[in-house]
Amino acid sequence: MASRRSTILFALGLFLLNVALNAPFFLPGEGQYRDSIEGGYASMARFISEHPDPFGWNPVQYMGLPTHRWYLPLVPYTSALLIKLLPMLKPEHVYRLFVVTMTCLGPVSMFLFVLYFTRRRNWALLTALAYTFYSPSYLVFPAIMRDQGITYLPWRIQVLMKYGEGPHNTGLTLLPLALIALWHASTRRRFWQLFAAAALLAGVSLTNWVACLALGWCCLAMLIVGTATRQEHGFSGKRLIQASALGYALACFWLTPRFIHTTLFNWPVDAFQYKVQMTQWMLFGGMIVIPLLGWFAAMKRPVLFYNVFLAICLAGFLFVVGGHYWFAADAIPESRRYAIEAEWFFFVVLLELVRFLLLHPNRLWRDALMVALGVHLGWYPPQARAYASETWIMHRPSPRQNSIEYRVAEFVNSKQPRGRIYAGGGTRFRLNSWFLLPQLGGTFESGLSNRSALFFHYMIRTGYQSPPERRAQDAILLMRAAGIEYAVIHGPKSTEHWKDFQGPTALEGALPKVFEEGDDRVYKLPFTGFAHLVKGSEYPQSRVLNANAPDLIPFVAAMDDPERQLKFEWLANHRIRIQGRIAPETIVSTRVAFHPGWDATQNGQPLEVERDAMDFIMLRARPAEHSVIELAYSPAKQQIVGTAVSALTWIGCLAAVIRERKRRAA
Repeated sequence: MASRRSTILFALGLFLLNVALNAPFFLPGEGQYRDSIEGGYASMARFISEHPDPFGWNPVQYMGLPTHRWYLPLVPYTSALLIKLLPMLKPEHVYRLFVVTMTCLGPVSMFLFVLYFTRRRNWALLTALAYTFYSPSYLVFPAIMRDQGITYLPWRIQVLMKYGEGPHNTGLTLLPLALIALWHASTRRRFWQLFAAAALLAGVSLTNWVACLALGWCCLAMLIVGTATRQEHGFSGKRLIQASALGYALACFWLTPRFIHTTLFNWPVDAFQYKVQMTQWMLFGGMIVIPLLGWFAAMKRPVLFYNVFLAICLAGFLFVVGGHYWFAADAIPESRRYAIEAEWFFFVVLLELVRFLLLHPNRLWRDALMVALGVHLGWYPPQARAYASETWIMHRPSPRQNSIEYRVAEFVNSKQPRGRIYAGGGTRFRLNSWFLLPQLGGTFESGLSNRSALFFHYMIRTGYQSPPERRAQDAILLMRAAGIEYAVIHGPKSTEHWKDFQGPTALEGALPKVFEEGDDRVYKLPFTGFAHLVKGSEYPQSRVLNANAPDLIPFVAAMDDPERQLKFEWLANHRIRIQGRIAPETIVSTRVAFHPGWDATQNGQPLEVERDAMDFIMLRARPAEHSVIELAYSPAKQQIVGTAVSALTWIGCLAAVIRERKRRAA
């Protein structure tokens, strides 16, 4: 009992220490780093807090997408629940409270991990304290040193605040707990242990794709080392595989095969055009060698299973991250993001190595260790001192009203727009965390099967293939075709970070300017609704590039014809009603992104939903003086089947756990 009490006190002390060190990040307001995409995650939490249906449609971003395809659910849905429970706080503040809290729990999960495998509380505490204060990535990777920012923060905190890696940090906090549960289940024989491991595996997988892949590598390392040392510890590879399969069954309500497939093939494109070339095949070979070496090491020294397991995990993450930072070669998409996993295992390996050498009978080894540690740690005290003393001063948030992104978003919201907003950079990321206004852009593209919004956004902001004399005209045609009513443009002197609209003065004089502050402007475009009638000859026949943007002139002209305009209204996020006169030889064109799952009726009769050349919903309605067309979105069959499988699995597992406990009690 005393031992358990000490463990709880140590864990609580670690958590409170991390809360104290990171106290400014618990405050409301805008952070010092304007390139963070934190607002994108907060946008999801805000939307889901008001529209929690995972089977529904999200009309707010990318001209519409299924809610299920937006992102993995654990962080946004947990944050959404907290938003409901804490209505006195701003939604974006509630989201930050959750992810910062989870990040502060990271050293606690490390402490529990080391304690579980070594049974040495003091060493576990020392490891977690080193992880709390220090960050070797600054020393090992020069690019990370250059990215240190306004003051020292451990790299996991830096990526949280500068880049908005909240879900990734949350997944990293859960990962050690999942590994503890997985090893426990694989070396024991009760069902509840298998279920606990599966639930934690599902939790990590539903948090963040990077954390999910990191977990996969760690599971592979455990399977290899555990199988090689099964005589020593009674490890069962079969149990590990069963826990993994059960974990997928618990999570397949969201992780449908089609969603995984879409993300798998979108991710390389979204990750700075990652391509599998000869270099990548060679790196894949290197990643195969690492576990093979671990297998041979574990076979020769079974008692060192824990050390070999840690070495495989560290070597894999260091191989991926080092390839990116040292040789500019990515083994997998976004290799750089695994730096926080590499750091995590570095500290565990380092402290385990120190413990091992201190117990070594050769005094020369111990003396050499002390000298090496002294030299190494001599570089670190300034880090800890800066972290403890400067964070509160340098990283206090400022009121959101001080940011230009919020001021332009507030202005646009005050206009009660009926159409979409074109916004780039930080405004695109943050807009929906403050106001649920439909916009052309969004934040997370990897789940999109209809990527037309990305295409429109790129063409508008870059003017690709558009002659200088047609730059404004082409951008206006594209924005009008996409249903844009207000365009937010940040010039090169703006305090907004990204400023990704090339030639920001191109729209000057071509559109009425309704807001201007410094080098930030808002322009208004004519907007006539999200549905109108078009003749077949007026439709662009192929994907629209700026080079042939004039093909949109007849299409946009039809939008301006009062006789062609139809009444469009959202009855709910997943239901649309279109009313008006349907003239002969015309097609109903909408500015809603096409996606399988939409069904339509005209005056109660079924109507086929088609996809036009711009990837919008198109309806060949029957001529009528007055038509009521209703569209309804239904989830994909895979999502329905996956939800049924997950529900039955959860119910069956809970029933089995209860039955097992009753049987043992009897």
